[in-house]
Amino acid sequence: MYETERLRDEITRLFRARMAENGEPVENVLEYLEDVDFHALTQAVRHKARTVYAYTTQGQHRKSFNYRGEELFHQRASLLYEEMDQSAAELAVTTRKLELWLLEDMSLVAVSCVTVDYQDGGYVTEYRTLKGDAAESVLCLDLEELAQALEELCWPCYEHEQPVYEL
Repeated sequence: MYETERLRDEITRLFRARMAENGEPVENVLEYLEDVDFHALTQAVRHKARTVYAYTTQGQHRKSFNYRGEELFHQRASLLYEEMDQSAAELAVTTRKLELWLLEDMSLVAVSCVTVDYQDGGYVTEYRTLKGDAAESVLCLDLEELAQALEELCWPCYEHEQPVYEL
Protein backbone atom coordinates (compact mmCIF):
# COMPACT_ATOMS: atom_id res chain seq x y z
CA MET A 1 0.00 0.00 0.00
CA TYR A 2 2.75 2.50 0.87
CA GLU A 3 4.70 2.77 -2.36
CA THR A 4 7.39 5.39 -2.88
CA GLU A 5 6.77 5.69 -6.63
CA ARG A 6 3.03 6.16 -6.19
CA LEU A 7 3.67 8.83 -3.58
CA ARG A 8 6.13 10.61 -5.90
CA ASP A 9 3.62 10.42 -8.76
CA GLU A 10 0.75 11.86 -6.68
CA ILE A 11 2.83 14.72 -5.27
CA THR A 12 4.21 15.50 -8.73
CA ARG A 13 0.68 15.42 -10.21
CA LEU A 14 -0.48 17.88 -7.56
CA PHE A 15 2.43 20.24 -8.20
CA ARG A 16 1.96 20.06 -11.98
CA ALA A 17 -1.76 20.80 -11.72
CA ARG A 18 -1.22 23.76 -9.42
CA MET A 19 1.64 25.13 -11.49
CA ALA A 20 -0.45 24.95 -14.66
CA GLU A 21 -3.31 26.65 -12.82
CA ASN A 22 -0.95 29.46 -11.75
CA GLY A 23 0.52 29.86 -15.24
CA GLU A 24 3.94 28.53 -14.17
CA PRO A 25 5.90 26.27 -16.52
CA VAL A 26 5.18 22.71 -15.35
CA GLU A 27 8.72 21.74 -16.29
CA ASN A 28 9.83 23.59 -13.14
CA VAL A 29 8.14 21.02 -10.89
CA LEU A 30 11.51 19.36 -10.25
CA GLU A 31 12.86 22.61 -8.80
CA TYR A 32 10.23 22.44 -6.06
CA LEU A 33 10.67 18.74 -5.37
CA GLU A 34 14.42 18.25 -5.86
CA ASP A 35 15.14 18.19 -2.11
CA VAL A 36 12.27 15.86 -1.17
CA ASP A 37 13.53 12.39 -0.30
CA PHE A 38 10.50 10.33 -1.30
CA HIS A 39 11.75 7.15 0.36
CA ALA A 40 12.09 8.95 3.71
CA LEU A 41 8.76 10.71 3.09
CA THR A 42 7.05 7.36 2.51
CA GLN A 43 8.52 6.10 5.79
CA ALA A 44 7.33 9.24 7.58
CA VAL A 45 3.76 9.16 6.28
CA ARG A 46 3.53 5.46 7.06
CA HIS A 47 4.53 6.22 10.65
CA LYS A 48 2.18 9.20 11.01
CA ALA A 49 -0.88 7.47 9.53
CA ARG A 50 -3.97 7.57 11.70
CA THR A 51 -7.70 7.12 11.55
CA VAL A 52 -9.41 10.44 10.79
CA TYR A 53 -12.98 11.03 11.90
CA ALA A 54 -15.61 13.35 10.46
CA TYR A 55 -16.43 14.63 13.96
CA THR A 56 -14.58 14.39 17.27
CA THR A 57 -14.80 15.80 20.75
CA GLN A 58 -11.95 15.50 23.24
CA GLY A 59 -11.69 16.89 26.75
CA GLN A 60 -8.86 16.84 29.24
CA HIS A 61 -11.09 16.94 32.30
CA ARG A 62 -12.24 13.87 34.19
CA LYS A 63 -15.27 12.25 32.56
CA SER A 64 -15.22 14.57 29.54
CA PHE A 65 -17.55 13.53 26.77
CA ASN A 66 -15.06 12.18 24.24
CA TYR A 67 -16.60 11.13 20.95
CA ARG A 68 -15.56 9.81 17.54
CA GLY A 69 -17.97 9.99 14.61
CA GLU A 70 -17.75 8.12 11.32
CA GLU A 71 -14.38 7.48 9.75
CA LEU A 72 -13.82 10.17 7.15
CA PHE A 73 -11.69 8.20 4.69
CA HIS A 74 -12.36 4.55 5.68
CA GLN A 75 -8.59 4.10 5.67
CA ARG A 76 -5.78 5.67 7.63
CA ALA A 77 -4.19 8.92 6.47
CA SER A 78 -1.34 11.34 7.18
CA LEU A 79 -1.67 15.10 7.37
CA LEU A 80 0.81 16.71 4.97
CA TYR A 81 -0.14 20.38 5.02
CA GLU A 82 -2.67 22.80 6.44
CA GLU A 83 -3.53 26.40 5.77
CA MET A 84 -5.49 28.69 8.03
CA ASP A 85 -8.62 30.04 6.39
CA GLN A 86 -10.46 31.87 9.19
CA SER A 87 -10.11 32.30 12.92
CA ALA A 88 -11.93 33.96 15.82
CA ALA A 89 -10.96 34.13 19.47
CA GLU A 90 -13.58 34.85 22.11
CA LEU A 91 -14.38 32.51 24.97
CA ALA A 92 -13.10 29.73 22.71
CA VAL A 93 -10.79 29.79 19.70
CA THR A 94 -12.65 28.83 16.54
CA THR A 95 -10.71 28.15 13.35
CA ARG A 96 -11.33 26.87 9.87
CA LYS A 97 -8.39 25.21 8.16
CA LEU A 98 -7.97 23.58 4.81
CA GLU A 99 -5.91 20.40 5.03
CA LEU A 100 -4.03 18.16 2.62
CA TRP A 101 -4.15 14.47 3.55
CA LEU A 102 -2.36 11.49 2.03
CA LEU A 103 -4.46 8.33 2.27
CA GLU A 104 -3.01 4.83 2.62
CA ASP A 105 -3.87 4.14 -1.02
CA MET A 106 -1.49 7.03 -1.87
CA SER A 107 -4.20 9.42 -3.05
CA LEU A 108 -4.27 13.06 -1.96
CA VAL A 109 -7.45 14.67 -0.70
CA ALA A 110 -8.40 18.12 0.48
CA VAL A 111 -10.39 18.53 3.69
CA SER A 112 -12.03 21.45 5.45
CA CYS A 113 -11.69 21.35 9.25
CA VAL A 114 -13.55 23.54 11.75
CA THR A 115 -12.14 23.44 15.28
CA VAL A 116 -13.48 24.91 18.49
CA ASP A 117 -10.89 24.91 21.28
CA TYR A 118 -12.05 25.89 24.76
CA GLN A 119 -9.48 26.64 27.49
CA ASP A 120 -6.38 25.89 25.41
CA GLY A 121 -7.12 22.23 24.79
CA GLY A 122 -9.40 21.76 27.78
CA TYR A 123 -12.18 20.75 25.42
CA VAL A 124 -11.75 20.52 21.65
CA THR A 125 -14.29 19.66 19.01
CA GLU A 126 -13.45 19.20 15.32
CA TYR A 127 -15.60 18.73 12.26
CA ARG A 128 -14.05 17.65 8.96
CA THR A 129 -15.57 17.41 5.52
CA LEU A 130 -14.07 16.20 2.25
CA LYS A 131 -13.43 18.86 -0.38
CA GLY A 132 -12.28 16.41 -3.08
CA ASP A 133 -9.15 15.69 -5.06
CA ALA A 134 -6.32 17.89 -3.84
CA ALA A 135 -5.24 18.87 -7.36
CA GLU A 136 -8.69 20.31 -8.08
CA SER A 137 -9.61 21.62 -4.63
CA VAL A 138 -10.10 24.94 -2.90
CA LEU A 139 -6.68 24.70 -1.23
CA CYS A 140 -4.58 27.77 -1.96
CA LEU A 141 -1.33 25.84 -1.85
CA ASP A 142 1.92 27.71 -1.51
CA LEU A 143 4.03 25.17 -3.41
CA GLU A 144 7.28 26.37 -1.90
CA GLU A 145 5.82 26.04 1.60
CA LEU A 146 4.36 22.62 0.79
CA ALA A 147 7.70 21.36 -0.54
CA GLN A 148 9.38 22.57 2.65
CA ALA A 149 6.72 20.85 4.78
CA LEU A 150 7.33 17.59 2.88
CA GLU A 151 11.08 17.90 3.50
CA GLU A 152 10.49 18.53 7.21
CA LEU A 153 8.33 15.40 7.49
CA CYS A 154 11.45 13.40 6.60
CA TRP A 155 13.55 14.56 9.56
CA PRO A 156 12.31 12.01 12.14
CA CYS A 157 13.37 9.33 9.66
CA TYR A 158 16.86 10.86 9.28
CA GLU A 159 17.23 11.32 13.03
CA HIS A 160 16.14 7.72 13.79
CA GLU A 161 13.23 9.02 15.86
CA GLN A 162 10.76 6.60 14.31
CA PRO A 163 10.78 2.95 13.29
CA VAL A 164 11.82 1.84 9.83
CA TYR A 165 8.97 0.16 7.97
CA GLU A 166 9.18 -2.56 5.36
CA LEU A 167 7.52 -0.99 2.34
